[in-house]
Amino acid sequence: MKMLGIGSLRALSIVMFWLFAASIAISQINGLVPIESSHWHLEGDAKLSEYLDRKTIRVDGGSAELDNVVMQDGVIDVDVATPAGRGFFGIQFRIEEDSNGEWVYLRQHKSGLPDAIQYTPVLRTGLNWQLYNGAGFTAAVAIPRNKWFHIKLVVTGAQAKFYVSDMEKPALVIDDLKSGIRKGKVA
Repeated sequence: MKMLGIGSLRALSIVMFWLFAASIAISQINGLVPIESSHWHLEGDAKLSEYLDRKTIRVDGGSAELDNVVMQDGVIDVDVATPAGRGFFGIQFRIEEDSNGEWVYLRQHKSGLPDAIQYTPVLRTGLNWQLYNGAGFTAAVAIPRNKWFHIKLVVTGAQAKFYVSDMEKPALVIDDLKSGIRKGKVA
């Protein structure tokens, strides 16, 4: 299976970031997913590593997909860190076998600007970020560099809330997920 938009992501930008751990409350998992490679399918330049005194998955133009997990509704909690000045990193969810799905991501070179966070459905036509801008698709947020911070995605039906550092107030509220896909893989 080709991961969601890997070729397209490389064409947009290569970003280095580290994934510390994911706690996903969905049907198969309720708790912390260990970093060990037996829980993850790593593709491209993604590998087990260490960063800022933590065991991590280093992703630099690749992807890390949870093995044997299909998500419908749920919560994804992840600690992330990036040393890169430019790039895109985030959570892909409800990914189908043909790589269609949903993607919400951070753009650290846009930190503090109205499009620092972006949501896009990924459809057969590829990434569709050009079509989806403004409220419900983009938002401003400060994106730290060279330090760990927490992101969380809460998905319920056709709605999602994306939190960055502040777990009380969502940084982006997506009222209408556009792909129409109701369950799929997580990366």
